[in-house]
Amino acid sequence: MKPIACFLAVFCLLMGCQVNSNLRMNSDHSIQPDATLTPTSVTAHSTIEEWRLLDVENTLYLKLDSGQVVIELMPDLAPQHVSNTKALVRQGVFDGSNFYRVLDGFVAQGGPIFAADEEKPRLSQGSYSIAEELTFSGQLSGYYTPFDQTDAYADETGFIKGFAVGRDLSTGESWLLHCYGALGMGRANELDSGGTELYIVNGSAQRYLDRNVTVFGRVIAGMENIQALKRSADLSGPIDLTGENIIESIQVAADLPSDEVLSIEVMKTNAESFKQLLKARKNRTGEWFVYQHDYIDACGVPIPVRIQTEVN
Repeated sequence: MKPIACFLAVFCLLMGCQVNSNLRMNSDHSIQPDATLTPTSVTAHSTIEEWRLLDVENTLYLKLDSGQVVIELMPDLAPQHVSNTKALVRQGVFDGSNFYRVLDGFVAQGGPIFAADEEKPRLSQGSYSIAEELTFSGQLSGYYTPFDQTDAYADETGFIKGFAVGRDLSTGESWLLHCYGALGMGRANELDSGGTELYIVNGSAQRYLDRNVTVFGRVIAGMENIQALKRSADLSGPIDLTGENIIESIQVAADLPSDEVLSIEVMKTNAESFKQLLKARKNRTGEWFVYQHDYIDACGVPIPVRIQTEVN
């Protein structure tokens, strides 16, 4: 049975279920700037066309004891990491392994550990190691929405297809940010030593890792199940995670029966409603707020996610 009701409840809590009755609307139902503009009201008044379904070919379903985690991959900026990870996933490389390094407020890192190359199962596709894709030098598509040029780690930050992006305006390089829920590939000192060391940022944004490790996806739903993993250290010191935090399976959504795939939608980050959402996030309105900062960093902007609305 699909846990749609559970996801709906979580999304409702995240996005809010009340619409601000003082929001002014134009005759075409678009949002008119107003002092009462809120993230909840912007999301509630967005149009169907401003949302997109997850691409099942670039969506992973990670199954843990604590529950399911849905991850969206981003081939536009890290194509080799996406294609190689999917190849390993389809051969079951991660199944039965575990999250062996889980540091509170930092990352949860997991995957298979091999004592020697001889222990590695033979692969029909993909590789156990892959060269880093720290930055992307091509042109960003028309989906890109620039946002902030006062960021401490990048000349400019923005959003593309639901992902927070940093840019070096002098070189034209772009990269995905280490925001909360970001999926990256761990490595040793060698730049081609990563391949199976998946990690997920489980605390505040770890931006100093930007351009040092490849980010190639992000958690769309189920972060509460990542947070439920047992930590590998506490005040008493290291904790042995042998047999703990088991990755029961990782599957590409496209390989699952259709009735097991959640119809998850993400707000398009080049949509007009998302641009309004950015404004609402910069200056939170309502009686509770006594000070407006006129600023929010790119990692502080939650990307709206929901179960697809039924269309008759």
